[in-house]
Amino acid sequence: MSRQGTLRTRQKQPRRLYWLAPLLISVSSFLLSGCFRRSPYGTAERYVENLQQFNYTRCYSLLSTQDRAERSLQQFLAEIPLAPDVSPIWFRPILHVMHFELGAQHRERDRNSATVAVRITLPDLPLWERTLDAKAGSDGSPSQLAERALATGVYPTVTYDDRIFLVKENHHWRILAGFAARDRVLNHHRQAMLDFYAGRFGQAAAQLRLVVAELQDLPGTGNAGLAARMRAELADISKIMAETSAATGYTSRLKLDKVAMRMAEERVPAIFGDVTNEGNRAIDELRLAVTWYEGRGKSLKIVDREEHPIVVTPIEFTDFSREVIPFLPGESRHFGFILSATPEIQQNATPYVTIASLAFTAIPAPLPRLQTASLPHVLDPVDPRSAAKPPAPATPSAQSVERSLATAHPEATNLRSGQH
Repeated sequence: MSRQGTLRTRQKQPRRLYWLAPLLISVSSFLLSGCFRRSPYGTAERYVENLQQFNYTRCYSLLSTQDRAERSLQQFLAEIPLAPDVSPIWFRPILHVMHFELGAQHRERDRNSATVAVRITLPDLPLWERTLDAKAGSDGSPSQLAERALATGVYPTVTYDDRIFLVKENHHWRILAGFAARDRVLNHHRQAMLDFYAGRFGQAAAQLRLVVAELQDLPGTGNAGLAARMRAELADISKIMAETSAATGYTSRLKLDKVAMRMAEERVPAIFGDVTNEGNRAIDELRLAVTWYEGRGKSLKIVDREEHPIVVTPIEFTDFSREVIPFLPGESRHFGFILSATPEIQQNATPYVTIASLAFTAIPAPLPRLQTASLPHVLDPVDPRSAAKPPAPATPSAQSVERSLATAHPEATNLRSGQH
């Protein structure tokens, strides 16, 4: 071959490589993309993408075999990992405004399990609900205000760090939810909330600490987020407990009025009355005590005591299903509850009503403007309009009880005589 021919051949080689370069880049990108999408990070990304696109069926298909065995698709829709814990009415609107930011991927030593960090931002639901309830009125209902807020992006938010757990099954990475183990932990949370609303704040706090610690170490997508939410509840309860002494002293600021024992519409004895907050603090929970006394003078003794909540303001999001407004300073509320003492005690003993306990508001939401005439708040399904006449005047035994308690408990209300 001539020297000239050799030069021409060499000049053509770069041109052939030039045309091959895009093809090589395309093939490499495809291979890398396929490997990436089959990685733990890629599976986590697909799960979040489908969740944000409301493709719940596809999210379900990405779950581990064990999770799909424990939950049907219909059951999965009620507890989707990483999704907001709200009713179906608000699920999609709130999910739409949630922001997910995937972080680092971490492979475990066994190479068959991994985690992907995710930072989640969403509306601070308990604070948001109270804020809208405080503003509701002429501007619309809380749910209407919520729809406007979601459309304009004006609402309080909370950000927390969560983790997506994955397991390798047949060379494919799957999302691990761990439903069975989570169910056990959530049962403890439900008990903690029951303790809280029953006024057992110490037990509720202790239970929540155990729940938070267990969720933090429990493998399962979304468990860290649940722990963050319950940690916020624990902080609110801790604030309430820190003000126990102040709450005890505040009971003198609460005035009981028109307290009487009548028949409820169920035709059983009940107590009705009004309570006024004459202090300057908002109250989330208020319980009354009914103490039954027998005897007179030195033989005076307590034979029974029962407590009844008359103000219960949720610290959890209620989906705007009820009014979440604390007992405001200057507000008066009507109450009614059915007595639980045995018929024998109700027949022979004398009841007195006192303030048992209260809890100040811990969530820093704005308070609504107090209306001139407060609306009645009755917890139990009793109707004062159907009540019978009050019981007969006090017996001599009841009068002796009244004299004995007048100094020690000036706020007590004698239900048989209707006096303080």
